[in-house]
Amino acid sequence: MKVPNKFNISLNRGFSMVELLVVVAVILCLLVLVVGLGIFLPALAKAKAKAQRISCVNNLKQIGIATRIYATDNQDRFPWQVPAEERIDGRVYSGSADSLGKFEENWKHWQSLSNELSNPKVLRCPRDANRNQANSFVTEKPIGAAGDTIVPFGGDNGNLSFSYFVGSEADEAKPNNILAGDRNIAFGQYNNDSDSKGEIKKLGKKFTGKNRPMWTESLHENQGDILLSDSSVQQSSDSKLAQYLIDSSANDNEILFPRGL
Repeated sequence: MKVPNKFNISLNRGFSMVELLVVVAVILCLLVLVVGLGIFLPALAKAKAKAQRISCVNNLKQIGIATRIYATDNQDRFPWQVPAEERIDGRVYSGSADSLGKFEENWKHWQSLSNELSNPKVLRCPRDANRNQANSFVTEKPIGAAGDTIVPFGGDNGNLSFSYFVGSEADEAKPNNILAGDRNIAFGQYNNDSDSKGEIKKLGKKFTGKNRPMWTESLHENQGDILLSDSSVQQSSDSKLAQYLIDSSANDNEILFPRGL
């Protein structure tokens, strides 16, 4: 039995021209959106990385100022040049020299600048995501309610609380000596990114073959930032890193590394 089409609507009707144009327009808009995101997102990531690099440089500048203030109050010496307790002409000086040679206490050199830095956040590179988010330079969390919001800088995990190595031969009288810098360095068999304890390494001045200092990609895409003893901060490639070490007045270029993981 044939069913009448009382409304005269064709059951086999296709798209009208207007509908087809709407569909094409929607598809084109989606394509533009996808392509736009493909261009915009990498550009956004690049801009964010650049801003974080600038923040890292500013952190090192603040550290440079802090070390100079400390040196002014401690007979032109940096913390790692001053014993834990020293009395001279009735005045007491306090530093971290007693921790030299003890990789597990590398964090104590930065802790000695607690009065000058105030907040340990400045010791963390913004791109270094796996650092302890320390908010106090204390070694242990205070007992009771006072410690509820405290994340200690020091202690067993102290070497995971900072991003910047210490150049133990930094000297205010030797402006070319390296004072600090990004931790992401590989040298010979050593790679800080896989260091689970902290380390003390003498990089020296003579580099050949694979025995050359290199920046890893973990922080600034195979580059890094260096703080010199004159408080200047330099953005550095692998070749510039090697040149700064060669130009240094230090004999060994001994570096005190934090943990990498």
